[in-house]
Amino acid sequence: MKAQRTRGAQRKAVKQPTTGNGNFSQRFASALPWLLASVLLCVVLTGVIYLPRALDGYPIRSVQVEGVKDARRQQAVQLSLVETLNDENFFTVSLSDIYRQARQLEWVADVEVRRQWPDRLVISIEERVPVAVWNEDLLVSNSGKPFRALNKYSLESLPKLFGPSERMPAVLDYYHSMSKVLAPVGRKIQRLDVDARLTARLQLDDGVKLVVDREDYAKKLRRFVNLYDDVLVSDSRGLAQVDLRYADGMAVQWREPEATQSASKRS
Repeated sequence: MKAQRTRGAQRKAVKQPTTGNGNFSQRFASALPWLLASVLLCVVLTGVIYLPRALDGYPIRSVQVEGVKDARRQQAVQLSLVETLNDENFFTVSLSDIYRQARQLEWVADVEVRRQWPDRLVISIEERVPVAVWNEDLLVSNSGKPFRALNKYSLESLPKLFGPSERMPAVLDYYHSMSKVLAPVGRKIQRLDVDARLTARLQLDDGVKLVVDREDYAKKLRRFVNLYDDVLVSDSRGLAQVDLRYADGMAVQWREPEATQSASKRS
C-alpha cells in the first residue's frame, strides 16, 4: 500500500540576496594592507628623491671655533674638519664625528659641538695650558700631561726642562717647588737640567746659574734667596754661578774675577 503524500503547500527556505555593499566592504578590507603599503612606498620614494634636494637648501656656511686663542690652532681645527664637513648640510652633519676629529688634536683637552640655526656650527674647545718644554720635544700641560704641539705655541716665555724620560714627573715637581722658593726675589727659572741622580742645574732669568742636589734642596735654595739681594747681586763683580751642594755654605763664581777688577781700578 503506497503512502499517501500530504497535500498542501510546503515552506521553502528563502535565500537572502547578496548586496553590492557587502562585497565592496570585503574587497576593501582585503585590499587595505596593500593600499597602505603602496602609499608608504610612494612616500619613501618621494623622500629619497626630493629630500636630499630640500636639505641642500640648508648648507653649513660657517664654523665658529671658541676657546682657541692662537690663529695657528684655529687653523688646525678647521683643517681637521674638512673631510667630516664635506658634502654635509646643517641636518646631516654628524656632531659626534666632529667631536672625535677635534678631540684627536693633542693640545685639545675637551670639546663641545652644537648646531646654531640656520647655518652655523659652534665648536667650543678647552685647550691644554703648556707650562714648560720637555727635552725640546714635548710640551707639558698644567695638569702634568705631555703633548706634541711645539709648532702651535709661542715658546719664548716657557721654561726648558731636561732630564731622563722616566724622570719627567720628578723634574716637573722640582720646577714647581724651586719656582716657589725663588719667587720672593722675583727670579724665574729659564732652564732646568736634572740628571739621573736628581742633581739640578738651573739658569735663572737674570743669567745666574745654580747647582743643587736633591738633599735638602729647598733649604739650600732658601739660603741662596736670603743672600741674593743684599750680598750676591749687589757685588760689583757680577754673579755668574752658585754651587749649593754644601751642607752649610755655597761656592760662588763671579763674572769678573777679583784680580781683573783690581787691575782695572789701578789703571
